[in-house]
Parts: sequence; structure tokens; C-alpha cells
Amino acid sequence: MASPKILPCPERIKPQLLTMASRPPDGDGWLFQIKLDGYRLMARIDQGAVTLLTKNGYDWTRRMPVLAHELLMLPVRSAWIDGEVVVQDEDGRPLFSSLQSAFSSGKTDALRLFAFDLLFENGRDLRSLPIEQRLSRLSKLLNRVELQHVRLTDTLDVDPRDLLHNICALEMEGIVCKRAGSPYASERNGNWVKVKCSPRQEFIILGYTRAAGGIGSLLLGLHNDDGQLVYAGRVRSGFDNRTLKRLRLALAELEQADSSLPVPPKLAKGITAVWVQPQLVCEVKYTEITPAGKVRHAVFLGLREDKPASEINLESDAHDAP
Repeated sequence: MASPKILPCPERIKPQLLTMASRPPDGDGWLFQIKLDGYRLMARIDQGAVTLLTKNGYDWTRRMPVLAHELLMLPVRSAWIDGEVVVQDEDGRPLFSSLQSAFSSGKTDALRLFAFDLLFENGRDLRSLPIEQRLSRLSKLLNRVELQHVRLTDTLDVDPRDLLHNICALEMEGIVCKRAGSPYASERNGNWVKVKCSPRQEFIILGYTRAAGGIGSLLLGLHNDDGQLVYAGRVRSGFDNRTLKRLRLALAELEQADSSLPVPPKLAKGITAVWVQPQLVCEVKYTEITPAGKVRHAVFLGLREDKPASEINLESDAHDAP
């Protein structure tokens, strides 16, 4: 039998995307992992060089020098690894706010990469293999050397509803369900499903309202199905002094005279809006989105530097897709 053809390491691989659901899929044939509250990160290793790429292809290698150096210790000539970069508290729970602080301050030495897929290894494209085989190869690769900041994401053989209940009790983000036997596809095809403990997603910052501290609330927006920017309500809680300072500095550079919305919202009497260019993205959790398209009981979680505003739209609940 002929040996498999040795392929050059791909310059770019787009990540497999997740479908949002309100509950875990029914039936057998699924693998379950904890959804970590961090940034999606793809690591490309080729001929002694490491490149760390965000979900949207931004090169953040220089922002994570310790992690890049450690990945070079893996005994592999070429590889593509998919994972999530996080900051953990002393109990091991990922803290999204601490992750943001690490990037904004440049102090990223404590970041950890939780790897959950191996797409390419030593000249062989693994994406067509079943996920179980890719996970096995990834486990063997990571077990060949002890790395302080790179971990294998656990795959759990448990009832997903019990897992979700326990994860939510720990105030973590949720779970990911992956279809057994599935190949890796750089698209959203329903083979990877995310179930969150509470609704949360990214929004575009369209402006802010004034308050004594400078910012009273952030005015949020999304792109609708036609690609048009629409108003999605306000977020008024979740800010600490450090966050407000950072927001004031970032928004001051983007101020503009008028709203970018085709139809600006009507705010209550006495509330003054300051409009900004729709470039910054933030993550917000909320209880629901009203029929009018506005978030209720929204809480600010942080800015998202890894996602461009042009790609932010409402994540739909597709629990029947699987």
C-alpha cells in the first residue's frame, strides 16, 4: 500500500462553527465538552514557527509569546490545532473579564490554550477523519511532552442534561455537543452545537448615553438578515471603574455627529446620546430579546477584540437543527 501523500501545511484553515441550541440534542451519537469562556484560537505550526490566529484570522502571535514558545515544544513538524484560550481562576473556572484584562494590559503569560481538535499533522490533512480519531491523535501528541499552558479539552461520557445543570450551577458558560463520527468542516453545519446557561452574544456598540461618570449605558446594534444595522437596546450594568475608563478612551476616538442607524431610536426625555462609528464589539448576557428586538436585563461582559463588527448578527436558536 502506498504511503499517504505528504502535503504542505495549509496557510489558512477556517474554524468549524457552532450552532446555537436551547437544549442538548436528543439521542445517542454525540460527544460532550464544557464550553470555555474565552477566545477561539487556531495554532498553526510549521517548520519551527508558530502562528496564533483568532476565529476571524487575526494574527495574535505577538500578543501571546509564552503560549507560542510553548507550542514549539510539541514534537511535530507541522500541525493545525483548534482550541480556546482562557484565563482560569484558582478553582479552574475560565474568567472572561480576566482574559480581557490580560490582553489589554499585555500580561498574557498566564493564558492557557485548551485544545479540542487536530486538523493537520506532519503533512497529513486530518479533517476528513471522524472526530474520535482526530481527538485520539491530539491526545497522543499532547501527551508526548508536558506543557504548562496547553491542555487537552476533556470529552465527557455523561448525560448532557446533568452536565449542563452542573455547569450552570458553577456559573460557567455552557456545553458543546459534537456529532460522533463527523469530519471537520469550516462552516456551520449542525455537527457542533452549543448550549448556553443563559443567553449571551456579541453586539455592536452604536453609542452611549451620558451620566455623571461619563457613560450611563451603551447603545447596542446588530445586523439583520438583510445586512442592515438595527437597534438592539441598551446595556446599563456590568461595568466597573476600569471598564468604564477603557470604554471612554475607546469610544472617544470613534465619536460622530449622527447615528449610523437608518432610523435612530427614540430615547426617553432627558437622555442624551453620543453616537460612535459602529466598530467596537462587546459581549452581553441577557434574559431575552423582546418581539421588538431589544435586549432585556442586559449585563455587559466585555469587549470582543477578536470579532469584527461587520460579522455581528443575531444568533438564532436552532435546537431542531441537529
